[in-house]
Amino acid sequence: MRLVVLGLSLLVAGTAAGAGGGGGGQRRGGEGRKRLHRVQHGHCSYTFILPEVESCRGGSPDQYGNINVAQRDAPPPEREWSAQKLQHLESTMENNTQWLQKLENYIQENIKSEMVQIQAHAVHNQTATMLEIGTNLLTQTAEQTRKLNVVEAQVMNQTSRIEIQLLENSLSTNKLEKELLMQVTEISKLQDKNSRLEKKVQVLESRQRTELEDMREEKERLQDLVARQTASIEALERQLHTASTNNSLLQRQQQQLMDSVHTLISMLSTGSVPLPREQKFRDCAEAFKAGNNISGVYYLHIGNMTEPTKAFCDMETSGGGWTVFQRRVNGSVDFQRTWREYKMGFGDPAGEHWLGNEAVYQMTNQAQYTLRVELKDWEGNAPYSQYEKFQLGSEKQQYRLFLRGYSGTAGHQSSLTSHGTGFSTRDSDNDNCLCKCALMLTGGWWFDACGLSNLNGMYYTVGHNIRKLNGIKWHHFRGPSYSLRATAMMIRPSDF
Repeated sequence: MRLVVLGLSLLVAGTAAGAGGGGGGQRRGGEGRKRLHRVQHGHCSYTFILPEVESCRGGSPDQYGNINVAQRDAPPPEREWSAQKLQHLESTMENNTQWLQKLENYIQENIKSEMVQIQAHAVHNQTATMLEIGTNLLTQTAEQTRKLNVVEAQVMNQTSRIEIQLLENSLSTNKLEKELLMQVTEISKLQDKNSRLEKKVQVLESRQRTELEDMREEKERLQDLVARQTASIEALERQLHTASTNNSLLQRQQQQLMDSVHTLISMLSTGSVPLPREQKFRDCAEAFKAGNNISGVYYLHIGNMTEPTKAFCDMETSGGGWTVFQRRVNGSVDFQRTWREYKMGFGDPAGEHWLGNEAVYQMTNQAQYTLRVELKDWEGNAPYSQYEKFQLGSEKQQYRLFLRGYSGTAGHQSSLTSHGTGFSTRDSDNDNCLCKCALMLTGGWWFDACGLSNLNGMYYTVGHNIRKLNGIKWHHFRGPSYSLRATAMMIRPSDF
């Protein structure tokens, strides 16, 4: 503002200098009218006071604005005065214009310097403010960045877990799809098989219907044939009765001859010697002592059993007289039997058989007996084990085994337990093991705790008899997993 006031003072002074050294004459000449001129420059306005034209008509001013005294009394020419006045005004205006330009330049320079200072101060303040704001923003940005990093880490962890779970779900889905595809394939195969089986069943049903019809027809024919044969047989019987009444003597002779022929045939085929029913022997030792020294099948009357028992008598081994109650030679008889079957006996006495626990119990309780066990392996070895005293308990005692006095060549020790072991089968477990030895090792035997022997196990042929724990084994002869070729268990009185 001080610069503006100073400019105005200079402007006014310049105007007064240009307007008249004859200003006093103007004031004395009366009150002349004045004009005000205003110039607007930016935010500032400038006012100029200029004399009117009428107040200058009294004389012709010189270069300083004074009226020429010599020409005062002469009437000035109008045109000359106006030209001089106009020239004076133009010079004045030119001076004023120069002063205004200088003032404007001065004001602009001062204003620029002040504006630069003000702008610098404002910029400094704004810079400080902006720096403070920027610092706060950086602090907040760092905090937000830290939080964003934490959130990003959590999101990454969650994303990785989700990706792992999605991968696992994808793998599970793939597995399920594969299994489903396999199941669908199997179902389609089963459906195809089922359709084929249905077709086969339909074909078989049609065949069966045809066969049933044929069988009905055949049955009718057979019934007719049987009726005719029955009538023929009745006629033949009547004729035979008539002939028999006439030839009774010839019939008796023929019957005797037929009995003799059958006896000879049975002796030649089985090597057995059926004894007449009138001869009763308790065991094979009595039959041997009675003069029967041929090995074969004999009828024995054992204990209080009501029917005679067919048994094989060995009249050759170690002096003969042995009653054989167990024999294995070729696997032709199945020894996987029940308790009752082992009690009553099974098989063929002339081949593979088990005489029966009840018969052995009855026999060994009527006198003191010796047991002999004969063995054969697939290499041709034939050792034996012998026990001087052998006895079985009753069925209530589970046909318990009692032994004493071991000897023989089938091992330095006995492979049979001698402390009263009960007999076990697949349907009657009487062993001393938590498991069921008869199911594991098969057959029926005195297993104890699955034991060292089992002569009633599975029969394995040569080449398949190695590493067979459920075969025919005798531990102290060929070990626990060798299945033997043949066995025989026989008894006779100890005083034979």
